This record gives sequence, C-alpha cells and structure tokens, in this order.
Amino acid sequence: MLELIIRGGWALWIITACSVISLGVTLERWRTFRKANIDAEGLMDRVGRALAGGDVRSAIGLCEAEQGPVADTLRVGLRKLVFLERIGKRAEEIEDGIVKAMEDHSAHVVEFLERNLTTLATVASLAPILGMMGTVFGMIRAFGAIHRMGNLTPEAVAGGISEALLCTAGGLVVAAMSTVEYNYFVARVNRFVLRVQVAGTALVERILDLQSSRAAETANQEQ
Repeated sequence: MLELIIRGGWALWIITACSVISLGVTLERWRTFRKANIDAEGLMDRVGRALAGGDVRSAIGLCEAEQGPVADTLRVGLRKLVFLERIGKRAEEIEDGIVKAMEDHSAHVVEFLERNLTTLATVASLAPILGMMGTVFGMIRAFGAIHRMGNLTPEAVAGGISEALLCTAGGLVVAAMSTVEYNYFVARVNRFVLRVQVAGTALVERILDLQSSRAAETANQEQ
C-alpha cells in the first residue's frame, strides 16, 4: 500500500491524508451518536411520572443523569418551567416560555449533531478534484518523458500513466466513502432532531395536562 501511495505522487499523499481525516471524523461522530442514543420514550415516561407527583426537581435530575440532545432539551424546558412558576406566570405564558426555550435550544442541538460533518462533505468534494489534478500531472509527466526520449515506448509512459490512474482511483474511493458517511450521519441528525421535537411536544402536553388538572382541583375545592 505504501508503495502505491509513493508511486501516486504528491496528490495521492494528500488524498490519503483526506481519507485519514474522514475516518477520524466518522469515528468521532459515531461515538457521539452512540452516546446520545438513549431511550427517549423511557425517559419521557419517567419524567412524566415525576411531574405527576409534583416533583419537578426530580424530573430535572432524571434529565441531567442522561446524555444526548433529547435529555438536554427536556432539561431546558423543565428549568424554564421552574423559573416561570417561581415568578408567578400564567399557564399561557408558561407554555409559551417553555416552547421558546426549547426552540432556542434546538439550534444548539443541531450544531452539536452536525459538528464536523462539513469536513466530511469537503473531503467528499475535494478528493476527486485532487485525483483529477494528480491525473493531469501524471499525464504531463508521461508526455514529458516521451518528449525527452524522442520515442513512444511503454517504459517512457508507464510511470506517468501509473501515477495518473492511481490518483484517479484514490480520489474516487475516498470521495465515495466520505459521501456515504456524510449521508449516513445527515440521516442520523434528522432522526435525532425529530426525536427532540417529539419529546419537546410531549413535555409541553404533560405540563399543560397537569396544570389543567391542578386548576380543576382548585376550582372544586373553592366550590
């Protein structure tokens, strides 16, 4: 393998470096998504039970004990709930405040999930260009050898053509791998964002349901 890289010239060295970068980003994102992949429905059930018992602090603790964007978003919404209730906001204002807090946090969620994906996209687009450049320089080298030797022999053009083909192949392979990895992680990001939105909506519905139940109980006691 090292011999092929050496024969491919400077362009193939850069393409190889791009492949290492792509692999590093892939491993980093894979580990990140693996840690963030929690049981969102199970967490939402536990948070709902804590809220039903009136223990918002415990619900926040459950979210803090988990990793990932779903738990972080729920934690942001619950902290906003505690703050708005403490300053005596109405139910409508609490709902709007919680929704806005989680929507603002969603920008950080997307940034966290998409981190370094632009590097993969850059490698996917840059690798074939580098391969083409290596091909062009390899052909220039081949024709230069023909010019110097004054005749067309396999020995005269083999080195340049070999360099050209190796660069083309290397660029295409790295571009194909990076494109597959990029598309895979983009799909994972979209699924995570959807799960965050579903969890946020479920949290707001739970809070509104509890508040309406408390309001009904208060009204019955007053009667």
